[in-house]
Amino acid sequence: MLDKDAVLTALARVVDPCSIATGVPIGLPEMGMVKTIDITRDDVTVTLRLTSPTCWQAANMIAKVEEILGAIAGGRQVRCALDPTWDWMPDMMSEGARSRLRERRPPANKTAI
Repeated sequence: MLDKDAVLTALARVVDPCSIATGVPIGLPEMGMVKTIDITRDDVTVTLRLTSPTCWQAANMIAKVEEILGAIAGGRQVRCALDPTWDWMPDMMSEGARSRLRERRPPANKTAI
């Protein structure tokens, strides 16, 4: 059965490209980038929030989300949309993700993450 937990599990395999650059790959749910998941009988729509309005990798993330979800959608149409408000903040990341980033590279400003 396709439910939000199954979608989140699949989305965890899509890694934020900027996190790869830090040496700490973090999946989209842990990054706090999954804004909404809507599942109906006919389709699955995921809305992502980007960490930057100038994200060069947005199209690649959309394609990967649609590919991974397409494999588990059971014939449903899969769509990935971007939230145009760009309201992502570092505190939207899971505590585990922030902790791994701190271990890798302690922030200059301790309140940053």
